Amino acid sequence: MSTWGRFSTIFGLGLCLATVGLLMRQAGFILLALPAFVYAIALLVSYLLLPSVRLRVDRSHDVVRIPEGSPLEMTLTCSHDARSKAIVSVLDLLPSGVELVDGETAYLGPLAADEAVPVTATVEGRRGVHQLDGVRASVWSRFGLAERNIDVDAPLTLRCLPRVERLTTLPIRPRRTRAFAGPVKSRLGGLGIDFFGGRAYYPGDDVRRINWRAYALRDELTIVEFEQERITDVNLILDARARVHTQVGDTSTFEHACRATVSLAGHFIDQGNSVGLLIYGDCLNWIFPALGRVQFERIRDAVSEAQIADKEAFEDLRQIPTRLFTPRSQMVMVSPLADETDVETLALLCGRGYSLLLVCPDSLPLEQAALPRTPSNLLAARILRLERTIFLESLVRMGVRLIDWDLDSPLEESAEQVRHRRGGRGR
Repeated sequence: MSTWGRFSTIFGLGLCLATVGLLMRQAGFILLALPAFVYAIALLVSYLLLPSVRLRVDRSHDVVRIPEGSPLEMTLTCSHDARSKAIVSVLDLLPSGVELVDGETAYLGPLAADEAVPVTATVEGRRGVHQLDGVRASVWSRFGLAERNIDVDAPLTLRCLPRVERLTTLPIRPRRTRAFAGPVKSRLGGLGIDFFGGRAYYPGDDVRRINWRAYALRDELTIVEFEQERITDVNLILDARARVHTQVGDTSTFEHACRATVSLAGHFIDQGNSVGLLIYGDCLNWIFPALGRVQFERIRDAVSEAQIADKEAFEDLRQIPTRLFTPRSQMVMVSPLADETDVETLALLCGRGYSLLLVCPDSLPLEQAALPRTPSNLLAARILRLERTIFLESLVRMGVRLIDWDLDSPLEESAEQVRHRRGGRGR
């Protein structure tokens, strides 16, 4: 309660006791009112004698970008312009999503005119953008009887970025590539490493590529061609629909999907590909494909702000704007999938010529952990497991390359399976 609030309460209490004593002609009530009047007067005098202080609070950072879960040391430096020593209190209000790990976020004590007191705290934040605008500051009387609040402006934007998992080679087979050299097999003959085929010799061809064994057998000059390796357009799609994600306590499949999206973006950008991002759920947050580390940081910032939503317009995957994507390019979707409607939509994307890689987090163990092991729950889990297996196997038969991701293990372990599996038509 503020000083004026306490003064009004105590003074009103004393006034009520004195009024009751006068009306009832009882001296006891009047004597009970005297301590309240004395305290109220002392409170008023202490407030009027408070020094006029202009408190300055400086932060060590203005904008901070850190990976989620990484500790950050923040420092508040407090000083004032009063001529004499003052007793001040400073409290840094942490928003939800930011937790104190070590140190202090508050200071209460004397502060001289030429003194600067640092308040150091180590905090950790969950994925997201956190605004630290609130710093509650007050100046106190000598005995702590009265206080005066001081307006302090010390904003801080803390952006907690999703963690990145390093992935090894993840094979993709798009049906269309760019003209620049890269790691992706282009289905075109030329210079490369893997054998692609042969053709007749034309004047001007490199004689070192002549297949002399074929010439000895057929008496015709034949050129050996290898499969060219180029860069391609990779379009990442992060499914942010609330109906497909599961959250139990602090664990959510959406947080795992965000980390997988950023890890995949970093992997494909490191290979030299052009990577774009579509966050599908609340709105169409589209980042145009581009190259380089700047694009990776742009994607990472966008994923750090992503939130799940339940908009009716994006209830299923049919509303994905395929016009944003380059025809016959590579699409990488991170989604647990909802029902057979989503499976049909992915099949349509494959039918339109897109090469599709699906990263499907398995949320069933997370749901089972939150429920008792009763016979009915076990039977329901078996039915859901069977339904999910049928959905995923049908997608593989349609040509979708699948990463069935067990959330208890790193993404790299689940991605290892796709390197040794024949993924249908996309292989």
